[in-house]
Amino acid sequence: MKTILVPLDLTAAAEPTVVYANKLAVRLGAEVVLLYCHHGALSEADSAAYQQRLLVLAERLRYVQLVRQDGRRIRYRVAVRAGCLHDHVQNVIDAYGAELLVMGLEHVDCGEAAIGGNHAARMAGLARCPVLVVPPGARALPQRAVFLADFGHLDAATLAPLVPLLQELKPQLQLVHFYQQLDLPALIRVKRGMQLMQRALPAIPLRSRLVLDDDPLEGIGEFCEATHAQLLLLAPTDAVLLDRFFDVCYTKTQAYHTRIPLLVLPRARHPQPTEDVCCEHCAQQLSAAPTQAVM
Repeated sequence: MKTILVPLDLTAAAEPTVVYANKLAVRLGAEVVLLYCHHGALSEADSAAYQQRLLVLAERLRYVQLVRQDGRRIRYRVAVRAGCLHDHVQNVIDAYGAELLVMGLEHVDCGEAAIGGNHAARMAGLARCPVLVVPPGARALPQRAVFLADFGHLDAATLAPLVPLLQELKPQLQLVHFYQQLDLPALIRVKRGMQLMQRALPAIPLRSRLVLDDDPLEGIGEFCEATHAQLLLLAPTDAVLLDRFFDVCYTKTQAYHTRIPLLVLPRARHPQPTEDVCCEHCAQQLSAAPTQAVM
């Protein structure tokens, strides 16, 4: 992990996002790129002024909740673009080689305030790197995390950007798979996906749970609260799930999973078909190749 991209709207609500990104930068040994997208015309003088505002903000927050020797190590770069964040996000990710995007849940884009995290949901759908959505308030880096995924269809390509981040953070990790019913082939695929995580992260304390529930989004908040999770990892299977996750009904009621940082993994662009297996022995043989790819 070398570069963290942090889109800002230059409001006071964005400051906790910068503070959290600073902590990540220190832990990961990464630089921080602060991005501001101006909704409207932007002259060279305006661009220079916004760049200066970003640099001033960075210096003001550099040592917040950090010891001086750690804050001093953070390297900042700034970028200013004319237009909306969703028009530029992937181009800026490519230009700076960002491996992680960190943004606030209440980020204002195109002059429009977020409704239930809708801007964050849109960025998570556009960016081809993990997107970490930070709710308002001060918070420490996570010691306990929950990973919600369809482990029956989890592959090495989906895990690739997640593994180095977890190796640095080293949280206690709970893998959770919600299901309505599981036949034997489906159960074996789920267990194979969980074993893929265990083999990719041998140094991280990891537990796995299968939870009977017909709606993961209704159950994940209670699960995170029961485990005192400080970070939720999400591997969405489609855009609908992502939109529902940020639905205004959850944010208005302050569901637990909207009050902790959320890391959204990019959806696989070319998912591979999953083969059915008849037994554990066959499952282990099929899982050998993708496991090596992750490690």
